[in-house]
Amino acid sequence: MCPQAVAKVIAMSDDITDLEIQLTHQQQQVEELNELVYQQQQQIAVLTSEVRRIKEQLQIVLPSLVKETEEDAPPPHY
Repeated sequence: MCPQAVAKVIAMSDDITDLEIQLTHQQQQVEELNELVYQQQQQIAVLTSEVRRIKEQLQIVLPSLVKETEEDAPPPHY
């Protein structure tokens, strides 16, 4: 092989190595992002459940608070 061909092969080999390194880093980042998305989805599920529970509790408590306010209100003739 002539020296120019050898230089091209070496350059291509270096380029391939660089691409493989970039691919490895990107794969690691994708895995980390997937894990983060999974954790956030778990947190969203917990928060959604908590909001639902609080809404249910408010629906139970709120009517009694409204009723107490109506009972404490002065009669209409005042």
